[in-house]
Amino acid sequence: MGTLRQGEQFIEVNGIKLHCHVRGDGPVLLLPSPGWGPAVDYLMPQPALERHCTVVYFDARHSGKSSGPENAEGYTLEHFVADLEALRVHLDVPKVFVAGHSGGGHQALAYGLAHGDHLLGIIAVDAIAAADEVRDREMMKMIDKRRSEPFYRAHPTYVDDAMAAMTGAAGPLTIEQILAKTGAFYFHDPELAAAGLANLEFDDAVLEYSRMAGFQSRNLLAELPRITAPTLIIVGDDDFQCDPVSQAARMHAAMPSSTLEVIADAGHFPWVEQPEAFDAVCDKWFGTLDA
Repeated sequence: MGTLRQGEQFIEVNGIKLHCHVRGDGPVLLLPSPGWGPAVDYLMPQPALERHCTVVYFDARHSGKSSGPENAEGYTLEHFVADLEALRVHLDVPKVFVAGHSGGGHQALAYGLAHGDHLLGIIAVDAIAAADEVRDREMMKMIDKRRSEPFYRAHPTYVDDAMAAMTGAAGPLTIEQILAKTGAFYFHDPELAAAGLANLEFDDAVLEYSRMAGFQSRNLLAELPRITAPTLIIVGDDDFQCDPVSQAARMHAAMPSSTLEVIADAGHFPWVEQPEAFDAVCDKWFGTLDA
């Protein structure tokens, strides 16, 4: 682990430069950005993870300050998994924890399938495992439920405008423009959206590349029983994107080695809305590993 030092740095793997922040102490935990555009900064800091691990936060290829190829062929799920493995090899550590949020959780689960022999454990936060019809139905249930809530009654066109942005009916939009129209959906308390999304940085080019490459389209559920490493699945009970029913519960059912923690009164960013509860479930899980 001699190549690993605290602070901000760039590490070259697979012909690209990954922008990293290293914080905390303990076994190495790799934590990529979601892969479809956001920089990793919105995930920092994670106090509970840093109490137990040396966390390597990094911008996935072409996100944030990381470089990446200028073509869709370089943005399949396998490319993101290969970057995680190359980073582990570069750091010269035999086994690592891998964590991820949303599309980053998709990467973490796929890494577990491809490189289980190098895995200490997985933390999948509001992760996507299967973008299938079950997920589509649950998403629509979660969106329709919002119509009767006070914020949306006070903003009667919000749901329909957000749906138009999500489906493309509103025309071509940047990530920032889409989130401006849909941001409230991501929070149990929609009033937190403006502040909660204020520090997000995006790369629209990699969004297009990853879409064209089919990143996040692979249904991992049938393969998940092959993951034997301890896995912590965390989900906000009001997450419409990676909901508790179609994603977290099915992941948990498929993985005998997993622990499911549902954070009450939280959406897609449970560490933002319920930081104490989020840290508590992480501390508890690491405690079980120590025991």
